[in-house]
Amino acid sequence: VPAEHVLVFDEAQRAFSADQVAEKHRKAWPSGAARSEPAHFVEISERTPDWSVLIGLVRTGQEINRGEEGGLALWRAALDEADEPARWTIHAPAAAEAAFANCKARVSWTPELSLDTAIRFHLAPDLHRFVEAVLGGDAKTARALADRLQDDGAGGGLRLRVTRRLALAKRYLRERYADDPDARFGLLASARDRVLEREFGIPNGFAATRVVPIGAWFVEGEDDHRSCRNLYTVATEFAAQGLELDMALLCWGTDLAWTGTKWSSAEARKFAKRGAPVHDPHQLRLNAYRVLLTRGRDGMVVWVPDIPALHSTYERLVECGFRPLE
Repeated sequence: VPAEHVLVFDEAQRAFSADQVAEKHRKAWPSGAARSEPAHFVEISERTPDWSVLIGLVRTGQEINRGEEGGLALWRAALDEADEPARWTIHAPAAAEAAFANCKARVSWTPELSLDTAIRFHLAPDLHRFVEAVLGGDAKTARALADRLQDDGAGGGLRLRVTRRLALAKRYLRERYADDPDARFGLLASARDRVLEREFGIPNGFAATRVVPIGAWFVEGEDDHRSCRNLYTVATEFAAQGLELDMALLCWGTDLAWTGTKWSSAEARKFAKRGAPVHDPHQLRLNAYRVLLTRGRDGMVVWVPDIPALHSTYERLVECGFRPLE
C-alpha cells in the first residue's frame, strides 16, 4: 500500500450526518462541534501514521432514518474538507462519478467495485430487481421477475405470497417449517405505521419493539416468548436491516399505500420536529419497505389488512406477481 490515504467503497452510503451525530451524542459534543460519520472516519484515518485504508461496503436505498439522507455527498464533503485532501485516492465504480466530480482528492474508477450480484438468497439473485420494480411502480417488470423467481429451481423457486388473513399466513409458516426447529421465520413491520398496533395488535411501536433483544428474536426457539418463531413480537426495518430470516411475514401498513397511480406515505407516522431534519420522508418509507421486502431467503408472505385503505395495495401486489396464499 502506498504511503497515502486510500478510501475504497461500493456504490452508495448510509451514514449519519453531523446533525444526527450531534443528536446521538449530545453530552459529548458541544453545540455546532459535531461532524458527520464520514468526516470522523476521514479524520481518524489522517491521524494514522504514514498511510491508511478505509473500506466501506454499502448499498443503495438503505437510508431509513433521519440524518442518513446525505448519501455519497457526505463522503465528498468529508474529503473536500480533509486536512490533506490531495493525499487521498478514491477507488469507486463509475456509478459514483456524479458524486465525486471535481473532487479535491484523486479518483480512480474501478468497475469491479460495483457489487451488484446478490448471494444471500438461496434461489433469487433477482429479488432486489423485483423489489425495485414493485416500489418503482413498474408492475409489468415486477410480474415478469416474480414469475421467474417463483418458477426457478427444483424446490419451486422463491415463494412470494400475499393474503388478507393473518391467521392463514401464520399457519402457513408454522406448517412449512414444522419439522425444522432451526428455521427462522417472524413478523416484520414498518416502524412508522400507525394502524397495525392500534387496530390489529401487531406491536410495531417503539415502546414494544425496544424491549425485545434482537439477538433473542432471531436466535431463540419457540420455548422463549421473545423468539421470532412465536409470530407475536415484531422486528421493524431498524432491527432487521442487514439480517435475514428463512421466511418473513411482512405486515403491510397504511404508511405506504397504493393510490391507484403511485405509492403514498401520507398516513405514515410523522417524524418529530426535534433532531436532525428529514428532507424526503416519502423516500425513507420506500427505503424502509425495500429493507422489509428483502429479508426472507426462501421468500415472504405479505399480510395486507382487510381494510378499505389497503384494498388497492393488495390488488397492486397481486398485479406485481405476489400469488394469493388462499
